[in-house]
Amino acid sequence: MRSVNITQINKNIAENRKKVNARLNEKRAAKPRIRRSRPRSEDEQKALTEITKASVKRAKREGKMKIIGNRRVYYDPSE
Repeated sequence: MRSVNITQINKNIAENRKKVNARLNEKRAAKPRIRRSRPRSEDEQKALTEITKASVKRAKREGKMKIIGNRRVYYDPSE
């Protein structure tokens, strides 16, 4: 079995990072994000807001979401 040092791994990452990032950006540019074409109704907006507020409240209650600053939140998605 082949052994690999962490320095070799870091060197490989450093050498290939620019090429890999360029390929990823090229793929993203070829296929832009699809945006919603239909505006949401008021009922849909209210339902989504209630769902989101309930999930945030549950995460805070279970200790998965913590407010760590004025506008910073830590969320641990692990179950």
